[in-house]
Formats: sequence, C-alpha cells, structure tokens
Amino acid sequence: MAVISIVFFIIAVENNAEEILLFGVGMIFLLLFVVFPLSNLVFRKYEDYIGKIDTLSVQVNESTANLSFLRSQINPHFLFNALNTLYGAALMENAEKTSDGIQKLGDMMRFMLHENQMDKIPLTREIDYLRNYLDLQMLRFKNESNLEVEIKLSDEICEGSIAPMLLIPYVENAFKHGISTKSKSWIKINLRCLQGSVHLDVVNSIHPKKQIEDPRDESGIGLENVKSRLAHFYPQKHNLTIVANDTEHFVHLSVQLS
Repeated sequence: MAVISIVFFIIAVENNAEEILLFGVGMIFLLLFVVFPLSNLVFRKYEDYIGKIDTLSVQVNESTANLSFLRSQINPHFLFNALNTLYGAALMENAEKTSDGIQKLGDMMRFMLHENQMDKIPLTREIDYLRNYLDLQMLRFKNESNLEVEIKLSDEICEGSIAPMLLIPYVENAFKHGISTKSKSWIKINLRCLQGSVHLDVVNSIHPKKQIEDPRDESGIGLENVKSRLAHFYPQKHNLTIVANDTEHFVHLSVQLS
C-alpha cells in the first residue's frame, strides 16, 4: 500500500494533476475496504470447505476400515460352510428336525446378508423369511404346554415388491414379549395378500414384566425403525394400528404395494 501511495504521489507531482492523487487514494480505499475483505472471505470459505472435506474423508476411511475389520472377523462364506457341514451331519444322523432347522437358519442368514440391504424385494421372499422364522420359533417352543400359537399365512401367490423387514419385527415382538413360562400365553398371526396390498394381524398375550424371560430387552428400537421406514417408503400408503389392554396386544399393518 505504501508503494502504491508513493507511485501515485510522484506521478501526480510530476504531472501537476491532483486528480491522479485522488484516483490513487480511491484505489487504496477500494483495495482496503472491498478487494481485500472479499478475497479474505473467499479464502476462508475455501479453507472451511477443504476442512470439511478432509473430515468427511477421515470418517469414510474409518468406517471403511471398521467394516473391513468386521467382515474379516466373521466371513459369511465360513458361516454358510459351517452350516452346510452341520446340515450334512444332521442328515447322516437322521435328525430331520435339526437339519431342517439348520437349513432354515441358513436361509435367514442369507436373507439378512443380501436381500435385507436392498430397497425393495419380492413380497414372496419376505414371506419366506417370515415362514422360516416361525418354523424355528415353533421348534423352540413346541414343548410349551401353556403356549397356544395360531398361524395363518396366505397360500395365494403374493405379487409385488416390498421394503424388506417390515413384517417380521411385529411377529418377533410377539414372541419376545408375549410368552410366559408361568401362565397361559397365546400368539395369533394372520397374513393375507389382496390385489396390490398385504395385510398383517398379530395378537399376543401380555404378562407382567417379572414373568417375561428377558425384561431388559424392551427398547422397542426395532419397531420405531419400522415406523420410520414405513413413513419413508409408503407415505399415505400404509395403515398401522397398535392397541393394547391389560391382557392382549394387537397390531394391524396394511401396506399398499402398487
């Protein structure tokens, strides 16, 4: 700024022109109060953006490293190979129920690893997953004399696609909280497909918290997640009704697939 002032002062003196000096003063004020502040603002914004990009890059790299670590710890191929080995051993020992359970568990794991990551899957695959889950639960609770389970799944061809894991959480919740080892329990599940829609009704008994097998496991995070996904994927195209009294918990879910 001093050099610019001296140059304009010399030129003004040599040419005896005050307007040149005034022009120089104006140029200095323009640089001081317009050009420099604007350039500083632009550079600060640029540095902020660079900093944010660096931070995001670090977070992405950390997430990628964590995901790679988890995948290296539990290799899906190893799990499937182990299940196939157990399945073959159960067949050789004529343990039909055990082999059937292992096969269904393998199908559920495959669903969770692959199809569960998609936005939409065939409705038939969602129902297959639900059937496998129910079969495994019945294998687990088959000797419970206080438990009455009534399952009705539509035998019709259910066409269309649906976001994965929208049906199973409500059924899982019924088995998680609707069974008591000390008093009579019941679970009733009815799933039916209509033209362009699917409907699920789940009714289960309610018991005091002290009689539930694991009273700590009642966060409901999974159900809140389902509500958020329903609102995201099916706005104005779903109906969720949840009603409970002293003895029973009822859920009705309808989803328009078209």
